[in-house]
Amino acid sequence: MPDPYDTVSADPSAGLPLRQVLMSLHYAYPTIIFAYYMATSTVAVCTLQTISSEQAHPRRRAITWSLAFIILTYFAQLLALGTQGAIRHIFPFADQDTVIGLMSCALVFGVVFAGLSEATNPVWYPYMGCFGLALVFEPVLATVALMVRPPGPIDFIGFFDISAAAARYLAVILALGFFFEGNRSARQDKGTDSERQSLLKSNVHANHDSDSDARSDGAQQNGYGTTSDSSTDSNQSSDTDDDENPYERRQRQASEAMEKRLKEKGNWVTYAKSFMVFFPYIWPVNNRALQVRVVLVGLCLLAMNFINFLIPRQLGIIMDSLSGRNDRNPWNEVLFFAGLKLVASEAGLSLLRQWLWIPVEFYSFGAISTAAYSHVLNLSSDFHDSKSSSDIMMAISCGQSISNILESICFRAVPMLIDMVVAFLYLSATLGPYEGFITIATAAVFMYIATRMIAALKSARRNEVGAWYKEHYVRQAGIQGWSTVASFNQIGHEEDRYSTAVEDRVAKTQKVYFGYVLAYALQFLVLLSGLLAGAFLAVYQITHEGGTPGQFIMLLTYWAQMVSPLSFFAGLGKSISRDLLQAEQLLEIMQTKPSIVSKEGAPPLRFTGGEVRFENVCFSYDKKKDILKDINFTATPGMTIAFVGATGAGKSTILKLLDRFYDVTKGSIRVDNQDIRDVDLYSLRAQIGVVPQAPILFDDTIMNNVRYAKLTATDEEVYEACKAAAIHEQILTFSDGYQTKVGERGVKLSGGELQRVAIARAILKRPSIVLLDEATSAVDTETEQKIQEALRTLCEGRTTFIVAHRLSTIMNADRIIVVTGGEIVEQGSHDDLIRADGKYAELWSKQIFVKPKEDKESREDKAASKGRKGPNIVNDLSAEATSSELAKVKSAPTNGQANGQANGQANGHAEGSDDSAKTNGNPTTPAHKKEV
Repeated sequence: MPDPYDTVSADPSAGLPLRQVLMSLHYAYPTIIFAYYMATSTVAVCTLQTISSEQAHPRRRAITWSLAFIILTYFAQLLALGTQGAIRHIFPFADQDTVIGLMSCALVFGVVFAGLSEATNPVWYPYMGCFGLALVFEPVLATVALMVRPPGPIDFIGFFDISAAAARYLAVILALGFFFEGNRSARQDKGTDSERQSLLKSNVHANHDSDSDARSDGAQQNGYGTTSDSSTDSNQSSDTDDDENPYERRQRQASEAMEKRLKEKGNWVTYAKSFMVFFPYIWPVNNRALQVRVVLVGLCLLAMNFINFLIPRQLGIIMDSLSGRNDRNPWNEVLFFAGLKLVASEAGLSLLRQWLWIPVEFYSFGAISTAAYSHVLNLSSDFHDSKSSSDIMMAISCGQSISNILESICFRAVPMLIDMVVAFLYLSATLGPYEGFITIATAAVFMYIATRMIAALKSARRNEVGAWYKEHYVRQAGIQGWSTVASFNQIGHEEDRYSTAVEDRVAKTQKVYFGYVLAYALQFLVLLSGLLAGAFLAVYQITHEGGTPGQFIMLLTYWAQMVSPLSFFAGLGKSISRDLLQAEQLLEIMQTKPSIVSKEGAPPLRFTGGEVRFENVCFSYDKKKDILKDINFTATPGMTIAFVGATGAGKSTILKLLDRFYDVTKGSIRVDNQDIRDVDLYSLRAQIGVVPQAPILFDDTIMNNVRYAKLTATDEEVYEACKAAAIHEQILTFSDGYQTKVGERGVKLSGGELQRVAIARAILKRPSIVLLDEATSAVDTETEQKIQEALRTLCEGRTTFIVAHRLSTIMNADRIIVVTGGEIVEQGSHDDLIRADGKYAELWSKQIFVKPKEDKESREDKAASKGRKGPNIVNDLSAEATSSELAKVKSAPTNGQANGQANGQANGHAEGSDDSAKTNGNPTTPAHKKEV
């Protein structure tokens, strides 16, 4: 009796074209559905539609249940076929095309169901397109199946098959109906809501904010391939910023920057093109030898794919030759297998590939790092002032992530994908379509479980990293601040803090570890299930259908080779996302353009004397608040100009503008009648020597730090510069003399030593224009006198600009400019400004006459020891000093005496000298008393 499902055996000569059409439909239907879904989903992701959906579909739940019912109908048909095959002892090969078609459809619609279930606000055309294709294919498939069915009454199984197909078709129609009805009702609701809105627009901001939050939440959860997992909405970030560790902060900022750039570019393709800036450093553009190496690496990968295909096949041939199933010599086959294994080993093609690739890899790493470092050095002061140096250095080191992305995709993902496709095709051709389906189904389930487990563990992993950083900070704080801990007797408290941090980190690490163990166990169960299904099927073929033992060995070998590619693909998205976040930081820097550059074709500065003119100069750092307002003055060649005023008045900013760290907002700065913006930047800075308030030295020897101003200087020139800066004798007392390393940023030197080395460096440069920004603020009085003499020698015949708070250091300046609130309020010589009795005279009187506060007993003891009441003198001076008397005071003390007065009587002033404690408490020097 012919089997009603065995259409081929029913009538071998009748309806052959229709049977071929039916067989093609069973394979084409799920293939087309899967290809459409993957293609449209990829388009949706690449065009950022997955993060722009604003509201959920009102009939989404009904559509999801319809899709679930469709999948159940396929399983019901499979169950019916399986039951019939088991009863008639023809399973699993009865009507295998139908079985494969049903299983493939169940698998494909299962993938669609998983995507719809996980998306918060999905883009609907990938799903509706699948329903539309089903609407076309289902009746065609059912009609062709009925046409090839042999004549005769339809039994119960046939009736069940028709009923399941009809129910499935009805579910497809309902799903489409739910979708369009939901869209219509959503539009009506939207129109009704707009009609019902009050004209007064109450609570507009609250509604807008809530809608924005909802959209933000949806965008964060639906962006497959985006970085929204690690980013939070504005409200959440504001709540959690205080608890963020630097790692989390950098990850969040990188994610936000990446998401912002994606929105600006509009799609992933355009965003990926942004990284083309790295192409000249990844691909050896001008190195033909390295290009040939890259091509040979590609050939090695293709050869490895071929070897991976041959090895399982060769094992099967060896097994068949040993069992006598073929006429081949086992020894020859084993030798050939050994050769294949050698070629595929680390000593074969892998070694050759690495030998070819390593120079290319290190070329790209070196080229990117060098280019990034050069780019950072050529950026302007506004960039360096706004960025953390640690973040910049980390971004430069992230250049390797670009190479990692390229290697992951081109040299690992693509070859592994080829291996999996070849394995699927070869197993299907050799052991039948069931084996091919088991292979691809196992891979799909494995990937789904792996990605879901990775996503589920993301939060736990983030908490673990946060706990690790917290433990690190507690430990570092306790060790670095040991003296404070011991002084306040808080060792027990720090031990408790660290113990709590360790317990928290251990608990969170265990949670992550157990999560990964569970994930690996589930992945192994999926692979084991697929392997067992394939093995049972192979055994059945060998025992019933004439298969060979070699095919069984080949199957096991292919399955062993699939584990590594599947594990790699499961973590590929995570690794690429991490590398993209790191590359984003470097990309941001590389796309930053310097704001201070030389104009194209700008001539070098023609230095003729050193006249400097500020003409109506205005400046603002942020384009909002003016720091300098209408600054006008002229410094003739050889003139010394000093700037004084309160902290934050804009004095140092004037020096930065002259050195062109920033450009003026309005007005112009001219050197020898040339606008500094119109000349070559490097030629301008070559004429300027700077001694900053907080000098920075390299972690190198003193000799190299001083010589940095003039790399061609001899040792003797360095010695002379150090002598002029009054530091030579002190350097010789160091254990290694001029070869002493000063530590990072000169930390091993005292403040006075650090400043004198910086002065020596400026003296060695012999600049035409000298900028001194509090150049003697950290030296004692005796050393300051020596430095002042050296500076007078340095500045002689040179235009000099000095910023100072200690007015005694700039008494002899040709012109003193008083800056207040970014404006020039006074200018003139010291004598002129004292006689003017303005702001400068007020500053001078405060530094000369103000006496440090003392307790009553100290004042009485001091008065008794001196035979008079101390406070009366100060009170009398404060009450009776006139501007003319102030002028007398100015002319009486020497520089050293005035320094001692200022230092001793400022009582902890920020610019106090090293020996201020020696003069502290002496309200006046003998010279001062005599003048009074």
